[in-house]
Amino acid sequence: MIQVSNLSKFYGEKRAISGLNFKLEKGEIVGLLGRNGAGKTTTIRILTGFLIPSSGGAYIDGKSIFDNPLEAKKNIGYLPESPPLYEDLTVHDYLQFVCEIKQVEKEKIEEEIQRVIQKTNLTSVAHKLISTLSLGFRKRVGIAQAISGNPSVVIMDEPISGLDPQQIMEMRKLITSLAGDHTVLISSHILTEMHRTCDKFLFLQEGQLKAQFTLEQLEEEMAKVAGFEITLSGKTVQERLSFLKSIVEEVVSKSPTSTHVMDSLSETSEESTFVIKWNSEEAKKTFKSQLLSALNKVGEKDANAVSLETFRKQEVSLEQIFMERV
Repeated sequence: MIQVSNLSKFYGEKRAISGLNFKLEKGEIVGLLGRNGAGKTTTIRILTGFLIPSSGGAYIDGKSIFDNPLEAKKNIGYLPESPPLYEDLTVHDYLQFVCEIKQVEKEKIEEEIQRVIQKTNLTSVAHKLISTLSLGFRKRVGIAQAISGNPSVVIMDEPISGLDPQQIMEMRKLITSLAGDHTVLISSHILTEMHRTCDKFLFLQEGQLKAQFTLEQLEEEMAKVAGFEITLSGKTVQERLSFLKSIVEEVVSKSPTSTHVMDSLSETSEESTFVIKWNSEEAKKTFKSQLLSALNKVGEKDANAVSLETFRKQEVSLEQIFMERV
């Protein structure tokens, strides 16, 4: 478990982070999101004991990282963006060295090495020099050292940076397998992967916590942001636009508090594609009903009238939520 209370860090008058408050429960995989300079790295460095804050507190399983640093750090596994690997050692020997540093009981070291090797799928390279490994395997070794000693908290900074698509899929599977046994905090710029991997999200902006969502809340936020993508054919470009605007006006007349945004995605002489977003579920339902009803009416009167080619709910990515919130 990680608890942060009113955490701040200033460099002179420059604010790195200010007044951060959040709590991560056991078993959660949490994404720390923000633009460059938002305070992600500063937060991670404070949580791992590399930086001293200007004020506030941070606790790992109830132990203060500042007042009781040695006890707190025993419960932390850390994977920096560039893993601290000794390339002249084999994977096995390196993990033995890590276990010794972490004070794993001597008679249990080999058992622990085998556990983390199996967990991170390193069996095939266990006795190879780290210098001969690919970036994907090096990242795995980095995670293996982080979870050695079975810490309750694992913190990762850009764990999938530089990996190819296949390696990213493998790393995602590995990270998600840590849920339940560990509290995992991940900082990453690859937002698509964060959405697929995490079950909670913290959005930082200029050193402050701008928003936080569970995965369920994020999905709800995405549903709110999602619009309808509509492709109309028949008649002229202007007539198709006028037809759609008339539907919008009807919805607004029935729901005076509703607001909308309408954009044109593409136009040809044969088809026009639009995206329209409404601020309420009621307005969305009314719009869909009015559109389909109007299309049926004009189709009955005129075989060459405006017709509907596609109507679908727009997919919304974590990137879009990120851009709106941060």
